[in-house]
Amino acid sequence: MGLIDKNLSLRNRRKLILGIFDDEDKLMDASSALVHEGVHIQDVYTPYPVHGLDRIIGVKRSNLSVVAFLCGLTGFSLACLMIWYMYVYDWPMNIGNKPERFTPSWIPIMFESTVLCTAYGMGFFFFIRNRLLHGIQPELLHDRQTDDTMVICIETGDGVNESKIVDIMRSKGATEVRERNGGVQTTI
Repeated sequence: MGLIDKNLSLRNRRKLILGIFDDEDKLMDASSALVHEGVHIQDVYTPYPVHGLDRIIGVKRSNLSVVAFLCGLTGFSLACLMIWYMYVYDWPMNIGNKPERFTPSWIPIMFESTVLCTAYGMGFFFFIRNRLLHGIQPELLHDRQTDDTMVICIETGDGVNESKIVDIMRSKGATEVRERNGGVQTTI
C-alpha cells in the first residue's frame, strides 16, 4: 500500500448506496444488522468518533503507530548525532570535569527532539494518508455529514441485494437512503 490510500477515494467507484442517520444508536443498530446479513460496509462517515463502530464494521487498526515509532527513532538519532557532533567532535570542552561521551544533561535534548519529530511526522503522514492536503477537494457524500448527520456507504456489485440493504436501513431508522452512481445522487 502506498503513502496515500486510494481506497479512501470515492472516485471510480461503482454504484453506492448511502444511508443517512441522525442518531448514533440507530447507526450502530443498522451497521450491526447489515454486517449480520453479510453486507460489506465500505465506510461510515461521522462528524465525531462513535466508539465501537470500527469493531462492528471490521476496520483494521491503523499503522500510524509504526510511523510514530519511526519518526521518534529518527528524532532520537538526530539528537544523539547533533549532541555528539557539537560536544565531542566539533568543539570539545571540559566544563566542571564532566565526561565527554555522555552526560545526563543530554537527556532532555534527546527527549524533546524525539517528541518534536514524532509530533510533526505523525501530523504530516496523517494528512497525506487521509488526502487532506491543500488543494485536494473533499468528497462529501452528504452536505451535512461533517455537521450532524452520519452516513453509511455500501458499494454494490455482483451478488448484492440492494432492496434488502435499503429495507434494513429504513427499518433501523435511516432518515433517507440515497443511491450514488458516478457523481450523481438520487434519493430512493
